[in-house]
Amino acid sequence: MLLSAGDKDQSDKVRIHVEQSVLDDLRYRLGHTRWPSDIANDNWSYGTNCAYLQQLVDYWLNNYNWRQQEQWLNSFNHCRSRIDDLDIHYLHQRSCVPGAIPVLLLHGWPGSFVQMLKLLPLLIDPAAHGLPAKQAFHVVVASLPGFGFSDAPKAPGMALEAVAGVMSKLMKDVLGYERYGVRGGDLGGAAIDQMIRHFPQQIIGAHLTQIIVSTPVVLSADASAAERAFLDQCMALVNTEFAYARQQASKPQTLAYGLTDSPAGLAGWIIEKYRTWGDTNGVIESRFDKDFLITTLMSYWLSNNIGPSMRTYYEMVRNRGSTVKSAVPVAFLMSPADMFPPAPREWAQRTHNVIRFNQAVSGGHFLEWEEPVLVARDMQEFFGTL
Repeated sequence: MLLSAGDKDQSDKVRIHVEQSVLDDLRYRLGHTRWPSDIANDNWSYGTNCAYLQQLVDYWLNNYNWRQQEQWLNSFNHCRSRIDDLDIHYLHQRSCVPGAIPVLLLHGWPGSFVQMLKLLPLLIDPAAHGLPAKQAFHVVVASLPGFGFSDAPKAPGMALEAVAGVMSKLMKDVLGYERYGVRGGDLGGAAIDQMIRHFPQQIIGAHLTQIIVSTPVVLSADASAAERAFLDQCMALVNTEFAYARQQASKPQTLAYGLTDSPAGLAGWIIEKYRTWGDTNGVIESRFDKDFLITTLMSYWLSNNIGPSMRTYYEMVRNRGSTVKSAVPVAFLMSPADMFPPAPREWAQRTHNVIRFNQAVSGGHFLEWEEPVLVARDMQEFFGTL
């Protein structure tokens, strides 16, 4: 069993436990990797550098300790609840601080719930971690359908509107939070965009990091120079860095066979995104150590969810969801070193009710892991005023 039952009086509570036979099979596959050739690729211009990937796989095989990581993960409160026809995995940690606000944290691709685990303790008890004794939070960290230890969708159609519906039911129907905040980026942020449009009565406020533009946009006559420059950057990025998204949005199943069968192949597909999208200056382990990278990979490998996670792109491009501007208050904390360029405030205001807009001094795409203190402080300031 991947997730074993927790306390008998808490039917939704679970603990992570991976059977040894699963780990033995993984070790065999890692030890029998067939490596491709690589040329003139020190700067990763062809994609994931083979020498680095070999180092990572060697560490995974000989030094990485899953049982130690499993123990760390189980120091948090894990749950799985049935929503519609899916078991959804989430962490639920309540604060002891009076006046704590419920908040839902959502990751994207190729992230996972692990991305939120530096941030989570800061939100629950800010003062204990050197932050202002201002706003604290009851924290829910959910794995999106088809990610982490959540079930994969059993039928087509799990686009972001449907994901938003699942997350709304988790917060309101399962956990009983009538009103709550939301925070996320990448696909998680896009799902939140649908939540604030479809369930505005539930959402206190939304704290976001990116606005990702991947298709050409017809500019209005009043577009600012900053907006024009932002969209030019986005379109340039589409031409150089969006091959992964096009593949996942068009033929995800074709890609899934290799990544499901080979842990080294899975690592090669994912870790390049951390190097390129994070604030790494080309040195991946300046932000993401091997244990974090591999534990993130394990969230895809153990659950066999790499295929379903990529299928989210296929569903998303066929159902973009609502674009109606919501009145829910929104804060943006833009990342300066994300591969995706930070949008100017005037662009964000076209689609969101922006009441707070800042740019972090450092950090990239995975901001909750890279700069958890900056995120926590900004969330305190934003939600504390609502």
